[in-house]
Parts: sequence; C-alpha cells; structure tokens
Amino acid sequence: MLKSLLTLAAMPQAFANTNAGSTLWIAVETADGSETPAELNDFQTLTEYEALFWTEIGGVGNVGETGSATNILTYDTWGDDVTQKSKGMTDAGSPTIEVAANSLDAGQIALLAAVDLTGKCAFKIVKNDAPVSGTPTIVYNRGLVTGPTTPNGRNEDFDLEIYTLGLVQKQIKVPRSA
Repeated sequence: MLKSLLTLAAMPQAFANTNAGSTLWIAVETADGSETPAELNDFQTLTEYEALFWTEIGGVGNVGETGSATNILTYDTWGDDVTQKSKGMTDAGSPTIEVAANSLDAGQIALLAAVDLTGKCAFKIVKNDAPVSGTPTIVYNRGLVTGPTTPNGRNEDFDLEIYTLGLVQKQIKVPRSA
C-alpha cells in the first residue's frame, strides 16, 4: 500500500483533474465581424474556430455531457445464430448548461440572445489542466441554443437558468501541451 502511494506521489503531473477553474465560451461571429450565425452552420476546422471572437459565459455551475454517441444497428437473420451489427447515425449530444443567473454577464447575454437565432453558435470549453508554461485542453463544438428553463427551488437555492445545446458536429478536442 505504501509503495503504491509513493508511486502516485512521484508522478510529475496529476493524472486526474477537476473542472474547477475551467471556462465555457460562446461565439457568434469572427473577430472582424465577418461571420454571421447563419455562416457558422458550416464550420468544421480548428482554424475556423480559432478565428472567432469568444465571450466567456460567467457563473457556469455545470456543463452536461459532450462528445459523440453512435447508434448500433442490429439485424437478425434466419441463417445466423449471432445478431449482425453495424454503426448507424452519430449524435453530437444535447448537453445542458447550468448558470447562476446574472443579467449583466456578457456571456449570459450572448447565450440568451442565441436562443432566438436560427443559425448555430460556436462553443469552447477551456479546461484548467495546463502544465506549467503549457496550454490547456480546449474542446470546440457548435450548435443551437434553447431555453432557458428555471428550476426555481427552495429558499436556500440559487437563482439558476438552464440552457440546452443541440450540438451538430463531432467535437474538436485540442489536448493540453507542455
């Protein structure tokens, strides 16, 4: 047991990180204002995402599950004793974003405005996992925004708003680097 603990203590970087210090950002145009939300419908590359003008969404308490889930199709035939399987459609996800409501936060204002857009918005998550003098993990995606719903709650609950993102592409993940 002690040997295992010493081995863990000797590891140069943490092998697991929390979300504390991570940030969520929204973009609806490029830094020079040349892209409109309708034009974000076709974004696919890292270069396109890096050229956007990003606004941090403040008060984020929870971001739902992102990533891709692919359906597995099955078909049983008379001549086989094992079900045949194939990959089907991939869903990029519909995570919920929970924020402590703040009508003065620029990111929450942009998020609320995105609810009325017919085009897609871009999102990035910047993890708080950068090594010393390195860069953090960044995850890019884009999609529709719906909501907000308000859970209300009891007398000691915070004033929260919950938005749902309808993501429409496989996320682009840029791993942290030294």
